[in-house]
Amino acid sequence: MKIDSRKILTHVAIIVICLVVAIAYFYPVLQGKVVYQSDILNAQAMNNEQVQYHDATGQYTHWTPGMFSGMPSYQTYVEPQHSVFTTLKEALVMRGLGWERSIAVLFLYLLGFYICLAAMGVNPWISLIGAIAFGLGSYNIIIVEAGHITKAWALSMMAPILAGMVLTFRRKYVWGGILFTLALGLQITFNHIQITYYTVLTAGILGVVYFIFAIKEKTLKQFLIGVGVLVIGSVLVLATNSRHLIVNQEYAKYTMRGGSEISVTPEDLYKDGEPKSMAGKKAGLNIDYAFNWSYGKGETFTILVPAFYGGGSGDKALKNGEYERLIDMQPWHQDQKDYYKAHAPYYWGEQPGTSGPVYFGAIIVFLFVFGLFVVKGPERWWLLIATFLAILMSWGKNFGWFNGFLFDNLPYYNKFRTPSMSLVIANVAMVMMAMLALKAVFDKKNLNTTDQRSLNRALYISAGITGGLCLLFALFASSFSYTALSELSEQQTNNVMLDALINDRKALLRSDSFRSLALIVLAGGAIWLFVNNKIKKAAPVVAILAALVVFDLWGVDKRYLNESSFVSKNQFALYPTQDDMAIDQAAAEVGDKDYRVLDMAHNTFNDAKPSAFHHQIGGYHAAKLRRYQDLIDFYISRHINMDVLNMLNARYFVVPDGNGGTAVQRNMYALGNAWFVDKFTIVNTPNDEILALNNFNPADTAIVGADFAQFVQGKELSRDSSSTIAMEHQTPYNPDYVTYNSHTTKDQLAVFSEIYYAPDWRAYIDGKPAEYLRVNYILRAMVVPAGDHKIEFRNEAPTKHKWDKITLASSIVLVVVIFGAIALWVMKRRKEKPTGQTTKPDNKTNQAIKHK
Repeated sequence: MKIDSRKILTHVAIIVICLVVAIAYFYPVLQGKVVYQSDILNAQAMNNEQVQYHDATGQYTHWTPGMFSGMPSYQTYVEPQHSVFTTLKEALVMRGLGWERSIAVLFLYLLGFYICLAAMGVNPWISLIGAIAFGLGSYNIIIVEAGHITKAWALSMMAPILAGMVLTFRRKYVWGGILFTLALGLQITFNHIQITYYTVLTAGILGVVYFIFAIKEKTLKQFLIGVGVLVIGSVLVLATNSRHLIVNQEYAKYTMRGGSEISVTPEDLYKDGEPKSMAGKKAGLNIDYAFNWSYGKGETFTILVPAFYGGGSGDKALKNGEYERLIDMQPWHQDQKDYYKAHAPYYWGEQPGTSGPVYFGAIIVFLFVFGLFVVKGPERWWLLIATFLAILMSWGKNFGWFNGFLFDNLPYYNKFRTPSMSLVIANVAMVMMAMLALKAVFDKKNLNTTDQRSLNRALYISAGITGGLCLLFALFASSFSYTALSELSEQQTNNVMLDALINDRKALLRSDSFRSLALIVLAGGAIWLFVNNKIKKAAPVVAILAALVVFDLWGVDKRYLNESSFVSKNQFALYPTQDDMAIDQAAAEVGDKDYRVLDMAHNTFNDAKPSAFHHQIGGYHAAKLRRYQDLIDFYISRHINMDVLNMLNARYFVVPDGNGGTAVQRNMYALGNAWFVDKFTIVNTPNDEILALNNFNPADTAIVGADFAQFVQGKELSRDSSSTIAMEHQTPYNPDYVTYNSHTTKDQLAVFSEIYYAPDWRAYIDGKPAEYLRVNYILRAMVVPAGDHKIEFRNEAPTKHKWDKITLASSIVLVVVIFGAIALWVMKRRKEKPTGQTTKPDNKTNQAIKHK
């Protein structure tokens, strides 16, 4: 078995180039700076208490106490699973160097796509162009700036997974299977389920197309062998990630993604008569919520012209533009002027807002169209179908009949939101098609007249379509409205600021249209010179295309993630705010401990930062507990119900002070951590449970659902005035453990201001297992026997611990299978005759030659 050292050196050199590109883009990281990523700051805030406890004790916990009165931490901060993929992940994200949220992300984009194209037989240098084109796609950079790091990591594995499938269907069973298995395992470990869902959807399209070709070409047996290899790889990956998958599947049933148990709405609280049910109650997200971020149909052209819909919701003002000049004319302080110039609302699309456009690159779009003519075989079809489907899905509510059908019928699709995210499929597919198009051109040797004619025709058509659109956009830029739906009322009042924005939006579209046109002409011209033998060698043309792609995408990306996006590590650290210190001071004065805060002065349910130093009623998470979201919708976000806040132990409020600042107020009626009630009311349905909270006194009464009635029915549980129950204060605070001391003279019903989550929490009285129930729609309760007792709640996370062992065992099996497959492949290759050695043909071979 001969090793081609030249090929290996080429691959190593390109991997080094990928790392250099990543470092060059994020070079301020080498100066000790970090990207200011709002989502990362939110994540650090929501996990702050858990991290502190881990630092103090070395133990991981499974509960996040800082947000939404407490919730499971399986999607925020959890002990790494005992999996081979955890080790691979830590190595690839370069956490030891502190590059996991910047340099390593771009490097993974580049490395993953390079491996994909190289595995598909694309020339290494063309593969490098594809890697750069994908890695520098605007969406991929913008999500790094936003701090959507797990999404970025998972996205980097999408192309290698698909390439592993292609390799397997091309009968490279060992290496295709290994690539598929490793990439899929890493993607699941990176933990962004929606990206994995899109990957599976794309893989399904790929598989169906290859199946059709297998039938057509009579290679069904080989196809089925490939399917078998992929199934084995998938089973091993699922087993090796089983703890992560099973625990999150269990958790998802109780979250917003699992749908709602109720069919009433908050409006039913204020209507006469019987509650009016919502139509179509089912598992999954509400479709209006899920489709909130839907790409506009016209907005799709941002993949070709980045500023087609203005850009981002807070872009830097156009230099010497009308908006900038108008700001300079205002009698404001310079800091205020600078702020408005740095946050120009140029976006005018149909989404609530966006950090920037999804731009694939004018050259990539041109080459994609070109590839539709020159790429042959199954790749042409599955890449085209995947792209088309991704665009339709991205339109969400703007293509309602189609996407509504998918939402209702495509398995698990109603668990996800943000339809515009589906464009990641199109990004992968279009870059892949573009590079396969270049492969089709540069793989041809000594182009004959027929080849030249065919390629020229494809060039003219693809350049005519893409370049022609750019020219039309530039020439007819005045034909668009440039006004978002939310701005229509302002337009009617002849708002001067809006007029300036509209003129800048028009200028941006026109300039970017000409920019894209120029790039298409230059790229198309370079390919034309090669096709028509004006340039004899491919290398100069490949270099020109690489330079154009880098110039194109780098320039657009720097509009959204540039030097101003970096701050010192101290600026990115968490510090107590004035409100936090005021709460601490007030609590110390009266001896308050173990309470919650409702911050009404900021974005209560879309900001986790207040959770860094105090347990909050609010917070931010896209998969909060379903019943808690119901509580927010009915009794907190629209209309404040003090009884509900009192039972949640909301001791302090942060409120606007009317002068642009904030004030801290103490709530003397908060019920504390636990209390005994005088009576209970049993209700029949979840609808009754949620509505009953509108008119009850939680200090006296507990609302018990019918499914927990057996715990209290027929019992005399009235309150004894001499009874007491109190939580033990912990230092350091352990989120997975709560203990209370009770004193009663008879059996009584205690309510605990803790969120009910049955899969993980276990109760004990004096060290012995005890039953507990859910009351008041969301809280825990227990029948406490007479006497003096110690009551404990322990988060034992039994599902997590059970599957930890299975995950570890599966990892061992996976490693053995992979190394065994490689060993068998090597042994087989060694048995083969060296290249160039011939054997004497036997009689059958001679006869076959003569016959031929």
